[in-house]
Amino acid sequence: MGNASKHSQLNPQLEVINLSFTHIGKSKPTIADINFEVYPGEVILIAGATGSGKSTLLNCIAGISPEHIGGKLNGQILYQGNEINQQSIRERSQNFCILLQNVETQIFTDRVWEELVFGLENWNIDTKEIPLLAETSLQEFGLDLQRNWHINQLSAGQKQRLLLGCMLATGQPVLLLDEPFAFLDTKGVELLTQILNSRRDRGQSVILIEHRFDVVKEICNRIFRFQDGKLSEWDIPGVADWEDENRLSSNQNYFRDRSYHVSTDLITHTSPVPNNLQQTSNAIVLQTQNLSWGGYPAYPNLQVNSGETVLLKGDNGCGKTTLLKLLSGLLKPATGKLEVLGRDVTKRSVVQIAKNVGFVLQNPNHQLFADSVQSEIFQPGVTPEVGSSLIEKLNLSLLIEQHPHSLSQGQKRRLALGAVLARQPQICLLDEIMVGQDPKSLALMLDVLKNFTGNGGTLIFTSHDPSVVDVLKARVIPL
Repeated sequence: MGNASKHSQLNPQLEVINLSFTHIGKSKPTIADINFEVYPGEVILIAGATGSGKSTLLNCIAGISPEHIGGKLNGQILYQGNEINQQSIRERSQNFCILLQNVETQIFTDRVWEELVFGLENWNIDTKEIPLLAETSLQEFGLDLQRNWHINQLSAGQKQRLLLGCMLATGQPVLLLDEPFAFLDTKGVELLTQILNSRRDRGQSVILIEHRFDVVKEICNRIFRFQDGKLSEWDIPGVADWEDENRLSSNQNYFRDRSYHVSTDLITHTSPVPNNLQQTSNAIVLQTQNLSWGGYPAYPNLQVNSGETVLLKGDNGCGKTTLLKLLSGLLKPATGKLEVLGRDVTKRSVVQIAKNVGFVLQNPNHQLFADSVQSEIFQPGVTPEVGSSLIEKLNLSLLIEQHPHSLSQGQKRRLALGAVLARQPQICLLDEIMVGQDPKSLALMLDVLKNFTGNGGTLIFTSHDPSVVDVLKARVIPL
């Protein structure tokens, strides 16, 4: 844990008093009776289950709720002793900056350098200072080589670093960070940890949402946890106990955290996907030869068997997502050959390949199209048995009438996984979908995936979380 702040010597930077927020169409508040304060030079962690209200709290502080999304807010938000409830998002942004979970919603230009300069120009920074500030951010976040890239060339982790660079360049006193480590590789995690420590030492305050406690435990001064819409300070007895309670066991299907323990009644060892996969054990279901795209060197040749789990491992920007898109048919290779179930599908359409290959994207917003969770799962051809089983196993039963885009990011990822598995693919591709999950939800996802491969399905995925790799017993292919 980080060094404790000397509260008695400081006035709060931010105070939240009796705060409640109710979304449009809801009779019950999403968060209620929230009270806490943040002092200069503090890093505060907000923990809690997926969908418990963590992002809602940050949105209320930043003014996004209710100004942008509607709803009803009660209570007070004070910055340096002055109430800011009536301030607009623009006015609050002079003192607060916020990183949203979906980084693509905060990108406004086409190129990396332009994005860095854009925010500084909007703040009316002296034009003589802008190049130096932008250059400093490029260097600080390791994006110097990408300065002239189109932003759509960046990986999700690189986009996350870019947005953090844009925000920190303007120097607001309070940083609101919603899952800032989600897509970062090991180097990126270490870099951001160092930067946040440096900003804390300068007196900036950080409110941080993160499920990967092992990543943030050393920099947090205090921890708060959401339960049933209420926020309370979480007194962790010690780092050792904390790590042990939140460690995902490779020998069991749940996290050891007692507060998130998953009942064995909820986890069975029968697959929600019927065992109708036609491949025999250890049969080759996917192989590639000399695949390349976009002028980059060819990828390593792959040979993946039925029932196998494979991790594509590499740093941000090494091409993991691009390779998954090539395997799914979303991109066509410049060179090389792709075989699925013994057939050359290199020139087949994505629709044809999708009959056997399912793909869950990094951003779930790009593949949720129905008007309810239930409709998203129960697509044409999905049997009641398969759909109902997936809804139960992925803990979506209480959400079936909700619109998919009203869910939290973590809930959307579970829904996208369920929608893809409901089509019973032979091969499932997953691009960083385990981020943003609380321990219980992640355990359920992993159990579904283990059952999928146990019944002959093949899993190829990307992740920067080593505990996930251990549980799935994945074969690692470095890129």
